[in-house]
Amino acid sequence: MLHALELENFKAFGKRARIPFAPITLIFGENSAGKSTTLQALYLLKQTRENRETGALLLPRAENGIVDLGSFQEMLFDHDLKRTLSIRVETIRDSDMPQLPYKENKIAIEFNFKRPSLKEEVILDQIGVYEGKSSECIAKFRLSGKTLDRSGMFYSHGVSSLKLAAAECTWLTKNIKYWKPEFEACKEYKEQILEELKEKLKNFQHPNQELQKNNKKYWEFLLKDLNDEIVFLSSDFDLKTYISKRHKEETNTVLGVQGFIAVGTSYVPTLRERIHYEPLSTFHIADLTTATGATLEQTLEALFPIRPFRKPPERSYIFSGTDPDNVGYRGDSLPDILFRNPELVEETNKWLKRLGIDYELEVKSIGAHSDDFFQVRLIDTRRKEPVSVALPDVGFGISQLLPFIVQSLVAEEQIIAIEQPEIHVHPKLQADLGDLLAAAIKKDRPNQFIVETHSEHLILRLQRLVYKGEIKPEDVSVIYVSRGPEGAKAERLRLDEEGDFIDEWPNGFFLERLRELR
Repeated sequence: MLHALELENFKAFGKRARIPFAPITLIFGENSAGKSTTLQALYLLKQTRENRETGALLLPRAENGIVDLGSFQEMLFDHDLKRTLSIRVETIRDSDMPQLPYKENKIAIEFNFKRPSLKEEVILDQIGVYEGKSSECIAKFRLSGKTLDRSGMFYSHGVSSLKLAAAECTWLTKNIKYWKPEFEACKEYKEQILEELKEKLKNFQHPNQELQKNNKKYWEFLLKDLNDEIVFLSSDFDLKTYISKRHKEETNTVLGVQGFIAVGTSYVPTLRERIHYEPLSTFHIADLTTATGATLEQTLEALFPIRPFRKPPERSYIFSGTDPDNVGYRGDSLPDILFRNPELVEETNKWLKRLGIDYELEVKSIGAHSDDFFQVRLIDTRRKEPVSVALPDVGFGISQLLPFIVQSLVAEEQIIAIEQPEIHVHPKLQADLGDLLAAAIKKDRPNQFIVETHSEHLILRLQRLVYKGEIKPEDVSVIYVSRGPEGAKAERLRLDEEGDFIDEWPNGFFLERLRELR
């Protein structure tokens, strides 16, 4: 899941801005301050990866895409091509990610994009890997302009193209905390490792003659490498010497990059490959970077944008024949998912009642010769005798809110992003949406929400839920985006255990309400 996002020279943000996320993140601010920019940065990355077959490094616009950001120049702050566009995504480490030799569950990857001139293409200038907690840089890679053959990769995932861009390590940390655990374990298991290496050396000295002839340079390299490792491990090396050797090995790393994601490595340091003894945890920057890329891919796949204006309802539908697991970015698949899931209709009706919406959903077939012709209707429960009405005949707000409600109920470990869900919705219902968000982040269905909103009522309800102990203060991240001469800035406003704001609300908490009351 997402932990934070940092943006620099992207649309409204000039100077670097950090947006920390929580299970429920609410983004407030005046119009045109830059609230939507946060979501658009994530949509840009997702849209690009979903359309990776185009070969575009960044895809600001796509047919039926999630977002239309125009050109690369239009995405740059002040439209200044001299600037570097930076996006850093900080995620919670995946359980399958190689363990770092210290306890830290957050990792960040940053992409720097440039376009030297209008005559040239957008380039990925640099990939950086950072520790999440301290933002300390671990490694930096730069594309060399060369390509790698996928068949030569030691590790790859989800790679569709045969040729990958080559990215070389240009900087690597020498911080002791990354190397010391490996050093200590290597010292502890030194004799076992040496024994293994000497056994391998014997085997390499008597190889298959035909293989040796066809791969003479390769065999010579392996023999020299094994001898060098044995000499080194036989010496009385100290921590400084060990780090120097391993640092040199790791900086020879060359990654294979598809788009902006590292998917493999063409070089594996030899000493690291010789060590197979637990609890030795080696610091291998290629594994870490590719695994971080894979985690970002999973995060983008989990991101589910819901457009600010959903598709208007129709009087009848024809079942498409598919069994969707979501409502679609524009709510297009809402009728099908309801048609295929009677239990979901029942659960949705429970929430409609809980939210104070006096209607019940009714999904029924109406075709004389086919069950695939159906209607989604609403039963007015306020009447003495229930009255069934067509979805287009009720207030526009209900049809716009239904996709968000249903998606919140079907989602599991999803990041649901939406702009202004309160549109066309009265104040009480805006507040009640807080109950829906709180229920959808629970352990049985741990989702994450990023909501761009103007709703005072929604945040007040969440404050109340914190006060009642139904959610924790850290479950909510309130971000206030403001605009100044140097671009937008984002401030997090924290809540305490009572649900009150620790940080002062910029210009007062919804000050306009107080002005109107005077």
